[in-house]
Amino acid sequence: MRDASLYQRWAIAERGDRVPPAPELLRKCLTDLSVSHCVRPVLLYAAYSIYLARGAPSSAALIPTATELVAHLAFAIAVDDTMFYWAHRALHHPCVYKHIHKQHHEFKQPVGLATEYAHPLEEACNTLATALGPLLLGSHVAVSVGYMGLKLWQSIDAHSGMLLPVPLSPWNLLPGMDCAAAHDFHHSHNVGNFGGFFTFWDRVCGTDAAYRRFLEKKKQR
Repeated sequence: MRDASLYQRWAIAERGDRVPPAPELLRKCLTDLSVSHCVRPVLLYAAYSIYLARGAPSSAALIPTATELVAHLAFAIAVDDTMFYWAHRALHHPCVYKHIHKQHHEFKQPVGLATEYAHPLEEACNTLATALGPLLLGSHVAVSVGYMGLKLWQSIDAHSGMLLPVPLSPWNLLPGMDCAAAHDFHHSHNVGNFGGFFTFWDRVCGTDAAYRRFLEKKKQR
């Protein structure tokens, strides 16, 4: 895939800058994902039971209207982006980074498989950020599952190392979105760009300063 013509067309890193992940790292990643994907269904089943106990509608309830769907998804993204930004930023604190988040950054230039390659505590934080919005609103199960699917799609895109066109990637369509390029910089430079769907918190807190300087230098070449 690294040498395929489509990858060459859409790759973020320039030809001379691209470093494929080591086979040992890919094997380690696949082993980690195999274990976590065996455990996750059990946790999701338990979470669904808690979800219903809080009074959320079951899968048999009526599907929400289009207006409700958009409102619930917008709220979920706002909650997710806020929690993800601050948790991600905290994981980069020197006292925490080497114990937890360093595992994820073993991929200097990410690939799709790296999306969920993380320490269990980091996985728990990411899962909570994704689930919290629908849980707070008591969203229909279809909305919750659908949002999880969208978040996974966005996360894989952010780690793909490619600027994919629409409809393969709709994650740069709205103002304030810069998913793949911003996160690729985060992995390659290990600084700033802590956000998820949107760059809002990075812009407000100035944690995208190094990235913006990088883009300016790139324009001047």
